[in-house]
Order: sequence, then C-alpha cells, then structure tokens
Amino acid sequence: MIKGLLKHISRLALILLLVSVCTISAAAEVPFESYTYWSEVGEENKAVYNRPMYTAEYNIDAAYLGIEDFTKITDTTFDANGNLYILDSASRIVVLDAQYKLKKEIGLAGGTESYVDAKGLYIAKDGTIYICDTEGRRILHIDSEGGLLNTITLPESNLIPDDFDFRPTNMAIDEYGYIYILSDGSYYGALLYDSEMQFLGFYGANTVASTLGSVLSNIKDRIFPNNAKKANSAKKLPFCFVDLAIDDEGFIYTSTGYTDISRKGQIRKLGPGLGNNILLSDDINFVDVKINTSYNKGAVSKQDIFDIEVDENGFVYGLESAFGKVFVYDPSCRIISVFGGGMGFGTQVGNFVTVSSLSITDNGSEVLVSDSSTNKITVFRLNEFGTKVKTLLGMTIEGDYSGAKEGWEEIIALDNNFQPAYGALARAYINEKDYDTALELAKKGYDRETYAIAFEYKRGEIVNDNFVWIFIIVLAAVALLIVFLVVSTRKKIKLIRNKQLNLMFSTLIHPADTFTEVKEKRQGSILICVVLVLVFYVVSILQTLKGGFLFTVYDVASFNSIWLFVKTAGLVVLWIVANWMVCTLLGGRGRIKEIAIVTCYSLLPLIIERIIRLFLTNVLLPTEASFLTILEAVAVMYFLFLMIIGLLKIHDFSMGRLIGTSVLSIAGVAAIVFLAITIIILIQQFGGFIVTVISEILTL
Repeated sequence: MIKGLLKHISRLALILLLVSVCTISAAAEVPFESYTYWSEVGEENKAVYNRPMYTAEYNIDAAYLGIEDFTKITDTTFDANGNLYILDSASRIVVLDAQYKLKKEIGLAGGTESYVDAKGLYIAKDGTIYICDTEGRRILHIDSEGGLLNTITLPESNLIPDDFDFRPTNMAIDEYGYIYILSDGSYYGALLYDSEMQFLGFYGANTVASTLGSVLSNIKDRIFPNNAKKANSAKKLPFCFVDLAIDDEGFIYTSTGYTDISRKGQIRKLGPGLGNNILLSDDINFVDVKINTSYNKGAVSKQDIFDIEVDENGFVYGLESAFGKVFVYDPSCRIISVFGGGMGFGTQVGNFVTVSSLSITDNGSEVLVSDSSTNKITVFRLNEFGTKVKTLLGMTIEGDYSGAKEGWEEIIALDNNFQPAYGALARAYINEKDYDTALELAKKGYDRETYAIAFEYKRGEIVNDNFVWIFIIVLAAVALLIVFLVVSTRKKIKLIRNKQLNLMFSTLIHPADTFTEVKEKRQGSILICVVLVLVFYVVSILQTLKGGFLFTVYDVASFNSIWLFVKTAGLVVLWIVANWMVCTLLGGRGRIKEIAIVTCYSLLPLIIERIIRLFLTNVLLPTEASFLTILEAVAVMYFLFLMIIGLLKIHDFSMGRLIGTSVLSIAGVAAIVFLAITIIILIQQFGGFIVTVISEILTL
C-alpha cells in the first residue's frame, strides 16, 4: 500500500515538473507583455492582456550575417522586391534578400561623400536609394551600387523662413512622383517637391490647439500687458512631424511623436491638397493610457510614436522610443495589439535597449525592429492567431459579417479579451435578425454603435408586434388621468393628506407661496430635506448603474458610490453651510434650517428629471438624445428658478445682492473643500510621522 502511494506521488511530481517546464518554455517564447485596450468601458481606455499576435523569432546582427560589426543601425527599410536595406551610421548600407541573407554591401562610390550619422533611408520603385544625411543637411540620391546621382539641399524660396535649418530625417515619394521630406525640428510640415524637383511649399503642418483657457489667458495678457509678460512670453508652436509613410492608395501618414500631456492625435492621415487630417484621430491616444513607473525607478518616461508603417490592408504600426513597444492599429485607429519592449534591458529576443527603426513587409506578416545600442534587428512574425485576427478584421471592414462569424467565435474561444470580436459577431447576428444575441454581444464588447443598430431593430420589432396593445394601454392611461383630474378637481380630493408633503410638492407650482410659509410660518421639514437629499443620491446612482447602455459610460471596477455621494449630497450640505456663513455676515435674514429647506425642496425638478431620464435612456436611441438634453436644461433652469425665489424670500435680498452672496457662497464651498483636503493630507503626514517614530523606537 505504501509502495503504491509512493508510486502515485512520484507520478504526480513528474506531472507537476513537466507542467512547470512547459510553462517556463511558453513564457520564454513571449518575453514581453502582449496586451490591448478596451474602449468605451469608462472615462478612459482600459488595458487588458491579449493573446500575442506576433512572435519574436530571432535577431539579425553582424555575426549572423558574417560581416564587419555595425557602428550604429539608424534605419531599415524594404524595397519593392522584399529586400531589406540596413543603414549603418558609418556611411554603409547592408542589403539582405527576402530570407534575410546577405546580398551585398553598399559603400562610398562614384563621388558619394561620407554620410556619417544619416538618420533616414528610402528606396524608390526604380531601385535607387535616397539617404537622409541629417548632419550634412542634404539628401543623397545614389544608385544601387552607391554611385551619386543627385544631391537635394535646401531650395531657394520665399516660402522658407530665413532661419530654417534643413536637417532631413525621413522622406517618401508617392505614386505621382511627389517627394515629401521631413526636417528635424521643423513645425511647418513636410517639404514638398514635384517630380521635377521643384519646391512647392510645406505640406500638412500640425496646428496649435486652442482651448477656452488659453484664449481667455491670451485676451487677459493683451488687455493687461506688462514688461515681465512681454519678456517671458513665447510663441506656442505646433508639434513637429517625426516620421511619415505612404499607403497603397497614396495617402500620407505622419507621426507627431510626443505631443503634450493629453498625448492625443500622434498619428494622422493627410488628405490631398491642403493636407488636413482625414483619419479622425485627433482625440485618440495612440500610446499607453497610464505608464507604470515602477520599472523606471519612479520616473515617468515620455512615450512617443517616432516611427510608423502602414501595410497593404491599412493596418498602422507605431514604434515608441520610451519602452520599445510596437503598437498595432486597425484602419479605424482601434488598437489591436501591443508587443515588444524590454524596459532598456534587451536580454532576450523581443526585448530592446534603444530602438531606432521599424520596418514591415507589405502584408505586415513580419515586423522588424532595430536596436541601435545592441546593433541587432529583431524579426517578429505574425502567428496563427494574429493571421486569423487580421483576416477577420479585413472581412469585417469589408462588411462580410456572416462570412467572418465562425472565425470570430473561434477568436473569442481563444481570447475573450479581444474586444473587436464582440461587435463583429453582433453585426453577424443582426444580419440573421437575432437581435437579442446581438444586443448581448455588443454589450459585452462595449460596442455602443452596434448596440444602437440592434436596439433600433429590436425596438421596432416590439412596437410592430404589440402596436395594438401599446395603443390601447396609452389611450386608457390618458383617459384615466383626465377622469381623475376632473373628479379630483370637482370633489376637491387630496391625493396627499400630509401637510408637510403637500407643502413640499406645492414648491413646483407655487414656489413663492411655499417659501413665504417657510419664512413667515416656519413651515417645512428637515426630515423631508434629508429624504430628498438621499433620494437625489439614490437616483444619481441608478442613473449611472441602471441607465440605458447607450447613454451610460462607467467602469464597474472603478465605480465609487462614496465619491458620487460627495458630488451629490456632499455638495448640497456644503452649499447650505457656505450660504449660511456668507449671508449671516452680510445681513441675510435666513436661518440655516430655512436655507436647507429652500435648497432641498428646489432639488425636486432635478430628482424628477433623473427618474424620467432613467426610463428614457432605456427606450431612446443616441439619435434621439436631444429630448434628454432639453429635459436636463429645463430641470436645471427650473431648479435655479426655485432657488432664486426661495433665497430672495428667506434672506430678503435684492437680486444684485443675491447674486453677490451666491458667488461668495460658491467660493466658500471651494474654500471648505480646500481646507478639508489640506487637513486630510496633514493627518496622513502626521500618521506617517507617528508610525515612523514608533518603528524607530522598536528598532532601538
């Protein structure tokens, strides 16, 4: 018996060992975090793990190719035949064939001058090579053997500022022969040349985003100028392009790199002519929403998309320099995968120290990332999962929802974190008129656009199937309401017999009379005030949690009912206290109880609006949201109307004095909040000090 038990234990140990070995092997295959972002979940996109779409295959370096060591790899690019060109900072170009085997090296020949530390490389369709000699302030056009064909320098033009510094970093040529050149530090956009090398001007410059605050600040500075402001003022300039790429349709894609604290709109697709952005990407953040600083000794690194590529299917690839990650976006700018990285260590295949360039094959099946510190090029290959995802996304974009249905079901089975699969499946079920399943899938994937389509069909189906009953019920309800109003008016029936409740509801119809009774006859109930505030808080919660999916955006994991209580009931209490303090000092006659009654009774329109909104958001479509906007505007104006009448009655103020004390009351609320935050911080610091002292005493 003991031998049998030992035998089973040994088998179990062997199984555990094999599982651990397989786990280690699997982890070693993917030495980086692969993740994506879910949109529309909450106020910001949410990062989730996803199954890797690309696998790091191997590294290419000088030893692998059997050539002299690279000095510094600054750029890589493919030609039309699939050959890979590697730009070495030591005035050398290494050419590999489609299997990444050494084909030849191109050195200085035929009058070509040295181009040390050149930043960019471009291969034209005719096989000739353009080298962006950044430090030499020129572009060298050479043949396939290195012979110099032409040199492009800064042209003479009135369109170019006198202080313009021509330091070319990247370039591209479209199907019509137009040449686009990026110059380091230029915020004018790309320099544009025609096929005859005639300079045409600048193309597609970024613009400076103006906010209400910046406009008001500018107006203030103009009205109240002084020497200090003039001396310290600096013109705010647009952000510079750092890379560009051309898709198969001839559209120019640009990367702005690091923009500002908002980190939005880093990638643009420029339309013909004026070069305006036609990608609708100005409100999209193309890098990480939040950066984990624990890997970087607490320092926040500025993420930027400094190198971009576009494949033949319109998928966009962006390489950022802070962590060496590759971001992949579908043609609608939806992020589908993030891979690579290494946080500056670069000890495994797929990790980097200092990334310098990004290149892709035409169909995006292989992604190559170069590292200028290790002088290695990592080859990432699209795996089976990634191939299926990209194929299905292409079918979905083309509208073949039914054909992609089975594939998306397989994707969800493999990785239920892949958000686009839910919306695509939902559209397939819409085609099959299975609206219930479509609604469920769209809601799981937070795809509100698809949900709205399914909801419209489902609502129409319900109305068509039950039109007679709906009509009868509505007609009967209206008739009963009219009968009740007529009978109650003639016989003077009171639905509510409680005097205090009657007084509260009369606020909506006769606010002046109600608040006169509150002031002169000391009517009104604090208990009702408490109930109203609690109801206001509860309906605010219900509006968030139980409102229609199309009109509510919140993350269950981050929803905080306490914070919502502070924003509703807390603000009401703060207003009451602040208004009492201010008006007491400035001769107001209202007592704190009267202020509380006026404030809480005036909440009735807002409470009613939230209850009606709770119902309407579950039956309306986004295209019908104007009803909700009007309802909210009416409720807010009615609330302010009741507040004004009530405060005038209890304080016996003129309108001008009421406005002044109200502004001071709002300032008082802000002051109380500031003091509360300060006190909390001091208590935390004092608590930390006490803990430190106690720990020091215990260690003695």
